Amino acid sequence: MKREINFLGKKVRRIFFLISFLFIIVGLISFFTNGLNLSIDFQSGSLLHYKVDTPLNTKQISEIRKIVNRLFEKSIVQTSSDLKEIWIRTKPLDEDSAKKLTSSIEKIIGNFKGKDWTSIEPSISQELREKAILASILAVIIMLVYITLRFRFDFALSAIIGEAFVFLATVSLFSMFQWEVSPSFIAAILTLLGYAINNTIIVFDRIRENMKAYPRENFVKIANMSINQVLLRTIYTVITTLFAITPLLIIGGEVLRPFVIALYLGILIGTYSTIFISSALLAEWREVQRA
Repeated sequence: MKREINFLGKKVRRIFFLISFLFIIVGLISFFTNGLNLSIDFQSGSLLHYKVDTPLNTKQISEIRKIVNRLFEKSIVQTSSDLKEIWIRTKPLDEDSAKKLTSSIEKIIGNFKGKDWTSIEPSISQELREKAILASILAVIIMLVYITLRFRFDFALSAIIGEAFVFLATVSLFSMFQWEVSPSFIAAILTLLGYAINNTIIVFDRIRENMKAYPRENFVKIANMSINQVLLRTIYTVITTLFAITPLLIIGGEVLRPFVIALYLGILIGTYSTIFISSALLAEWREVQRA
């Protein structure tokens, strides 16, 4: 008989529950202490973007930072990896302040081939935050109803807790490392939640099939056997998906980076969650019912 990996033994489950719980606690501490590095789309402010023909040197970038920080507190200056693009994010600027800033910067960078100025008001940023939260809540409700109808409520509840872990873990990492949270991040969160729930449904579907095939067998053994049966498929899917999105991380630039980072993290965390959160919770619940 093919040897199985013991994913759902009581001791293994408890260890990974503890690891997951501690990680989320650390993440929440970071979130409430440092918050998220919100892009200009989620907070009022102004964003100035330049494209140049020749890469900016260290002296030019340093001078721009000095000008921006001297005129405006908490401003952020970012450059692309090839140093041919620069983003300057500040508080909301009036017309005179904007002209003063652009004039000073253009003296330093010289010739440029592209320039964008974006301004967002507090009311718009508030609306974006509300829509992002609403989209996430609706996604969770729809998934809960679907899994309840397709399986059972305990399956659905375990899956949704797993989804919550994926969401919290991803947000925690973005808070810890202060990666920028932009609208593309929200799109990535919804995408990876769909990816994670699909992975969980594949495992749950195999568990249901094996429950019918082995009606007298212990549920934990059935669940563990089911995970092992789909494990190779899961690994191949994860590797293939990561290979597919890697070019976006390399050539996608600053705009797509939050999206790709969130996808990378979500795919890995989602796979972890399917086994050690959703399936483990379901096994735990069934053991409590049997006791």
